[in-house]
Amino acid sequence: MVGAGLVDRGPIAVVGATGLVGEMLLDLLAAVGVPRAAVMALATEQSVGRTVPYGRETLSVRALDEETLGGAAVAFLATPNPVSARWGPWAAARGTFVIDKSSHWRLDPAVPLVVPEVNAHVLTPAVRLVATPNCSTIPLAMVLDVVRRHRGLVRVLVSTYQAVSGSGRGAVEELAAQERARVERAAEPAPRVYRAPIAGNVLPECDAPGADGFTGEEWKLMRETQKLLESAVPVVATAVRVPVAVGHSESVAIQCTSAVTADDVREWLGAAPGIRLADDPDRGIWPTPRQAAGTDDVWVGRIRSDPYADDTVHLFLSCDNLRKGAALNGLHILQAAIGRGAISA
Repeated sequence: MVGAGLVDRGPIAVVGATGLVGEMLLDLLAAVGVPRAAVMALATEQSVGRTVPYGRETLSVRALDEETLGGAAVAFLATPNPVSARWGPWAAARGTFVIDKSSHWRLDPAVPLVVPEVNAHVLTPAVRLVATPNCSTIPLAMVLDVVRRHRGLVRVLVSTYQAVSGSGRGAVEELAAQERARVERAAEPAPRVYRAPIAGNVLPECDAPGADGFTGEEWKLMRETQKLLESAVPVVATAVRVPVAVGHSESVAIQCTSAVTADDVREWLGAAPGIRLADDPDRGIWPTPRQAAGTDDVWVGRIRSDPYADDTVHLFLSCDNLRKGAALNGLHILQAAIGRGAISA
């Protein structure tokens, strides 16, 4: 819970309140009982005066500036990198506990990158700026952390199947428009968010490729996972965009330091917080993004022993990229910081 004492010291600011993640943060804060009067919805000047839902009520969007952000006890930044780069340290220096969703601070060695189920121990009273990982990194790190605690890790191969909402509201609208055109047999709108149509298609890129052929999204997943696990274990990723509105999925091959079985992994993951097993393929029970959408857990199934290597297992996972993959992880960071005494409730 978010304690009344914290709220008494100042409001909770949601910066980027008109975006998909910002809207989800507001929904979650309302759901855990934070009073409407204790929350500020902040955004750019273009959005000032709009209203956004807050539970059964609404909030008026205010401008992000020194006056509004300066008095906040907590600030969630669901903003582009330049906004986070400017306002994150500014607010933290004034005592605000800042939880940033952008990628700007994630690999900064001075800024903790946090998934509470994995590394809540890095939340200390000295910390005032925290980064939350990429929406594909969070579920992967949660699964890998469980396995490595029991059997260690040697190498990880992962392919992602990422929903368009990871690219923002414009991508969701683009998918819907293209799907509608396909159904109506009308002229398909030209792609704007992506370099090719996404409806009825799969795009093997979620970002611009670099000189090494890997995209920025793939390097985020690889490097962020290593930082979260505090390990140099090789993680190699292929990130793919699929025509799904909400819910990222991943196919993962995990090589351990010694022999491991599918039953071992089922047992470990079945007891892990935040992870839900859906692993009965004979009855058609396995993780899907549609199933995961709107839920708080990382769904895991299709767990298989490698037929050629007794130290390797394969699995499939799905996770709501707007909830646990983004907004909910931020709320969990705040709750963990309170629970550990890093900030007082």
